[in-house]
Amino acid sequence: MERKEVQLRLSELEDTFVAQTTYGELLVGEKGHRPMEMLLVALAGCGGVDVSNILRKKRQEVRDIKIHVEGYRRKEHPKIYERISLRYSVYGRNIREKAVEDAIKLSLEKYCSVYAMLKPSCSIEVSFEVINEA
Repeated sequence: MERKEVQLRLSELEDTFVAQTTYGELLVGEKGHRPMEMLLVALAGCGGVDVSNILRKKRQEVRDIKIHVEGYRRKEHPKIYERISLRYSVYGRNIREKAVEDAIKLSLEKYCSVYAMLKPSCSIEVSFEVINEA
């Protein structure tokens, strides 16, 4: 079993913590990154890394990948996400749509741990577009 650890300490800023992670510190809370937004970042980042790696292995000429994420939270506490929308935009040359579709599917069904954790409690819609440049 792989072990991950982060530590948080109260900062000088009101209702804000300093999180110490493997790659440095970040502020979390009222005067920093909002936890529920970080969850969206985690989902997009997890899938984005997978899709990028898979497309590179498929020898697709990817120049850029942009991921737009929208989360829709319920109004009552706890204000969990009821629905999330992920939209991948893949830019490059000679990129096959089927390669992108397969990469996203493989990420969602096999590799993305964040997606696997959110899927049972939240509807997640995924779409993509390929922009082949001259």
